[in-house]
Amino acid sequence: MIRMIVTDLDNTLLRGDKSISKYTVSVLEKCRENGIKIAFATARSAQASSGYFEQFAPDVFIGYGGAVSFAGDEIISRFYIPAGISYRLINRCLQEPEILYVHAINESVAFTNRLDPTHINLSHYEQVDFSLYTDISYLKISVVAADPCVVERIASDFPMLDLLRYTGEDLYRFADRNAVKWNAVKAAAEYYGISTDMVAAFGDDMNDYEMIKNCGIGVAVENAVEEVKSAAGFICDISDNDGVAKWLEGHT
Repeated sequence: MIRMIVTDLDNTLLRGDKSISKYTVSVLEKCRENGIKIAFATARSAQASSGYFEQFAPDVFIGYGGAVSFAGDEIISRFYIPAGISYRLINRCLQEPEILYVHAINESVAFTNRLDPTHINLSHYEQVDFSLYTDISYLKISVVAADPCVVERIASDFPMLDLLRYTGEDLYRFADRNAVKWNAVKAAAEYYGISTDMVAAFGDDMNDYEMIKNCGIGVAVENAVEEVKSAAGFICDISDNDGVAKWLEGHT
């Protein structure tokens, strides 16, 4: 029996054009009518996800790769990078020519060292001089790098942080080691008094791996990376074909 659905957004619930179909919205609404809680779990910030809430507002929003989770306006879980470590990491990254962009974000601010007008998910970021912001704790710090070895070398100097590379991209995320989707899913399930055995998780990339492996039902979209597919109990159609909604319609 499924009592909670947790789904990634990009390349999972969303189509390739970053839209959510009316069909998918209608299936999610039917699930909710049947008493099932719906959670979005994404690497996106709340700022970059808010447009989708107008089409369907989830019961739980897990954002920033699992660094924070909300039930409405109530914080369920939060894992942040302390201000001192944030400042040292950003300053270290800015010293490396191979680090092209540095993005730092929490619920209140979204800062970058350089604006990229071609990247729609970063349209809410503000270009700043990071040296003027020394006392801010961030939920995640992301970098775009020309050389992965440089990022790995920096990561070795910050063993208290987790490093994730997004598949097929030169984008890397630093976060607290507890800031993973699976921890946020456990917190959300506990908040509603639901066993994780009754949670169905959907995803495509490595930051979805743990929740797909550990939830009662793990479903990978056909376009997922192989490691995630191997951890899943089910494979659904690709995201462009509304695979999540099709699976839910057949299993709820």
